[in-house]
Amino acid sequence: MLSSKSYKYISSALFAASVLLVSCNRHYSVSSNQYKQYPIDQQTSVDSSLVKYYLPYKKQLEAEMNRVIGKSDQELTKPSVPETLMGDFFSDAILAEGLKADPTIQFTLATKGGLRTTFPKGNITVNHAFELMPFENELVVLKLSGATVQKVLDFIAHSDGQPVAGIRMKIKDDKAYDVFIAGKPFDVSQNYTLLTYDYLANGAEGLEFLSQAIESKIINKKVREAIIDYITDQTRAGKTINTQLDGRVSIVNN
Repeated sequence: MLSSKSYKYISSALFAASVLLVSCNRHYSVSSNQYKQYPIDQQTSVDSSLVKYYLPYKKQLEAEMNRVIGKSDQELTKPSVPETLMGDFFSDAILAEGLKADPTIQFTLATKGGLRTTFPKGNITVNHAFELMPFENELVVLKLSGATVQKVLDFIAHSDGQPVAGIRMKIKDDKAYDVFIAGKPFDVSQNYTLLTYDYLANGAEGLEFLSQAIESKIINKKVREAIIDYITDQTRAGKTINTQLDGRVSIVNN
């Protein structure tokens, strides 16, 4: 049911069109149209026929969105620090799912601002995954030169850490050092395989240099789907989400 609590104002366009029968093939064309805006507020009466029409779909959608897919042992938070529980969970999840499609992936990159919510302690639902990643972003695999990876490291260092997996690094004076990727010391002369999502791969949030990728490949999986699949797999294996901070990104002040 529409109410003032749900919607303060909804605009709708009403088109009244007169049509002309052009030929026996029943080709129609619009000869005129009119537009009128209808506000919906507390004085608007309920259209019972409309409610009756959409209610079954609403119930079906709510049932799916409220479906429990897993359980977390603790709240997955994302405070403004170099490493967060939500950042680690998210990065580990997309890395695990990405490796199923491309085993050459070595590390992942997300951004703090891209993770739109936290997860509560206890049940995790499909709706939580949608709130975390409400956009239709696709996972993308990028083959990067060592020089471009250095720019990734500089980006992470200058922004005081970002959600990553498969990489460990320390930051001092806005510079990255003691960097390990896929368990090996970073070598600027080598190429590396990064998993991220199309929004970042297309240069958003100051990552324009990712356009310098040697190769780029979409693995036909939305980020949100990867999160749901990862949690579902953990549940199927009898596991809960038990993310722990592991020092993958740390800032050294002395």
